[in-house]
Amino acid sequence: MQIIKSKDIGFCFGVKRAIKKAEQALANFPSRDIYMLGEIIHNPQVIKDFISKGINIIKEIEQVPSDKYLVTRTHGISKKEEEYAKNNNIKLIETTCPYVKQLQQIAKTLQRDRYQIVVLGDIDHPEITSLLSYIDNQAYVIQSVEEMKHKYYQFSKKIGLLSQTTKDIEQFQQLIKEIFNYAEELRVFNTICKATRLRQQSIQELAKTVDLMIVIGGLNSANTKRLAYLSKKEGIETYHIENEQQLNKEWFKGKEKIGIASGTSTPSYITDEIILKIKQINIKR
Repeated sequence: MQIIKSKDIGFCFGVKRAIKKAEQALANFPSRDIYMLGEIIHNPQVIKDFISKGINIIKEIEQVPSDKYLVTRTHGISKKEEEYAKNNNIKLIETTCPYVKQLQQIAKTLQRDRYQIVVLGDIDHPEITSLLSYIDNQAYVIQSVEEMKHKYYQFSKKIGLLSQTTKDIEQFQQLIKEIFNYAEELRVFNTICKATRLRQQSIQELAKTVDLMIVIGGLNSANTKRLAYLSKKEGIETYHIENEQQLNKEWFKGKEKIGIASGTSTPSYITDEIILKIKQINIKR
């Protein structure tokens, strides 16, 4: 049985940057004084590791005492949360991905220039929640072209089109074509991050050459779920897992080529553990 890893694997630039900043905070300040607002990234092993090191994981910023440190999410925090931190002397350790920051800045510019903002995204995703807070919730968030066709939207003739950084380029291109029918003036910004685009391309290429695909990453990770979706779309048997315990030896019966891909927030050591387990299954079969 041959195991083939996708070309792009392991942490992306934005995740590496965020993890490094959180680790630096632990090195510089007492862990009891450091708080993390939700999950810095969507990976359970990473969050478990930070908890073991003493970081306080909280759901609401109001749980952070004054004069303490708050590690933000890579997906960004809301304008209200940012203002609360400033007013209560909470020191922010900023880990928002630069691509997310860029998306926010473009949206604010479009709002200033009076464009109707349309975003391809998942309405409940923290990246979208953060984005909307900076533009007074003045945007249509559309999950797919199919969804758009079943809902009524009152578009203006001047539209600015953006995408959540973890969406796939094919969906975005479909939405561009559809929105074009409504606009007299259309500004399109490709805000899908480079790492996301490269991984999507890599898994689509790999799926054409293997019998089975294992996609590794948090089950709540948008970019990892998208990779699994794209692999299945190629007609390949695909499983999205978080750890080696979720592997099933029955998956590998009769399979000769196994593809391995991972989300941008999946640590390399998790991927290595899963590959080792697959090799052990191969020996026993």
